[in-house]
Amino acid sequence: MEIGGQEHFYLESQIALAIPGEDDEVAVWSSTQHPSEIQHIVGHVLDIPSNAVTVYQRRMGGGFGGKETQGNGFAAIAALAAKKLNRAIKVRPDRDEDMMITGKRHDFVAFYDIGFDDDGVIEGVDATFAARCGFSSDLSGPVTDRTLFHADSSYYYPNVHMVSRPLKTHTCSNTAYRGFGGPQGMLAGERFIEEIAYALQKDPLDIRKANFYGASGSGRDVTPYHQTVEDNIILPVVEELEKTTDYRARRQAIIDFNNTSPIIKRASR
Repeated sequence: MEIGGQEHFYLESQIALAIPGEDDEVAVWSSTQHPSEIQHIVGHVLDIPSNAVTVYQRRMGGGFGGKETQGNGFAAIAALAAKKLNRAIKVRPDRDEDMMITGKRHDFVAFYDIGFDDDGVIEGVDATFAARCGFSSDLSGPVTDRTLFHADSSYYYPNVHMVSRPLKTHTCSNTAYRGFGGPQGMLAGERFIEEIAYALQKDPLDIRKANFYGASGSGRDVTPYHQTVEDNIILPVVEELEKTTDYRARRQAIIDFNNTSPIIKRASR
């Protein structure tokens, strides 16, 4: 399964303004989600104590993870030039430059084998999540870890072997993105369910209900990473939605329509 990346497309592109001060001091105005990391990185690049770097942030929001680490380079370049030239320096890439330079949501290729019985109940999962990380580690380690933590979605895997493969590539360094690897893992978990449904020619909703985590003490309430699922209400919530949305009748109406419509088709799953 291939899972594509995604550009953050924050409304305000990356930008940093640095003004040199006395001795080691430098002030940096940065469009960032992580001012303390800007402080540490600028201090590291200039080889000065972090407390000599003052970071100003006008606002926070709308970065979606694209300014958690990606603002560091622009701030460091501005600060280095400001101290070298002893004048204020602003670095602001054009939008196309920003999109070429900065990292995105990690794109993945997921390889998997699933064992299940005639009722669609999962018996075992073996999966590998290969992620394009780019030319540096950035946050790829914890991102790919979290992919594993979410790959069960809402489903119980009695036997499981899953690994992540963070791959170094000759592309921009991919980074944090809202969900931080979780959406990629959950997407794969839902694909597992769809694969079983198509193989058995059953409604995916029935397969989902058969594989949900169980109530406390059911023996089906422990995740692959040994966390006990408590206060689990997903099954009654889904069953209530199934009833209140008239799911079965609406799905059957779509199937009937598709059977009689040779050209126009409606999605039923």
